[in-house]
Amino acid sequence: MSTVAPNSDTARSSDWAFKQLFKLESKCRSPTPALQVEAIGEFPKLLDQFPFPTLVSSAFLKLGDLFRSSPNSLRYHIAQVFGASQQHLAQITQTEELLKRILVVLYSNDPIARVLALRLIGNASLIFAKFPEAQHSILLRYQSSHPLEIVAAVQTTESMLSYSPEFLEVVWETVLSKADDPDVLDSVRVQLIRSLQHAAPNLMLSTLLYSHCQHWACDTDSTNIIRCAAMDTWKAIIQRHNELQS
Repeated sequence: MSTVAPNSDTARSSDWAFKQLFKLESKCRSPTPALQVEAIGEFPKLLDQFPFPTLVSSAFLKLGDLFRSSPNSLRYHIAQVFGASQQHLAQITQTEELLKRILVVLYSNDPIARVLALRLIGNASLIFAKFPEAQHSILLRYQSSHPLEIVAAVQTTESMLSYSPEFLEVVWETVLSKADDPDVLDSVRVQLIRSLQHAAPNLMLSTLLYSHCQHWACDTDSTNIIRCAAMDTWKAIIQRHNELQS
């Protein structure tokens, strides 16, 4: 009897959790924006309370569907949920299907929608970082003329590199080109230069990076913030090399 009760309790909990999920989904389809935002904000609490893989996968797929079909005002809140529930992302069993839903938005004609898609991918880098489709899509965003989209692409690149350092080889030329571009905001160039610290494990890229850091640090046209970023990046590379050799 003692072995049956827990299973029965688990089954009841699972049933109840899915009922709550369906209620949230229905609430998300409400014609009242305030109710939609409220429902989206309740997803992290549900996932924390019932972190079952089947429920987690279903919940994130529903959020992916909602992200694909919603206005940007709701997309913002959905992207926030992905950030607030990062501890549950690894339990998603249909990651590729979820990514497809997000990429639909990333390839849209709306630059703000693309920014929000980049933010979501960055928040979910843990599961998306190694997908070539995600990597290629981010690389394309560097061609944008929209300043917010460039910033979002840089931030997402930084997040992706934390989980997939080899991604740097994909974006290397693009990141260097943007970091060298004086027309790019210094704040963005600094982020780009600092992201190159991920070259540390790669001897060839580290060697190439040295000459670039030297150029940025010594160039009379460089601002102080660029010089500092270049020197900090190279110091981080040296420190990482020392750690790897010790």
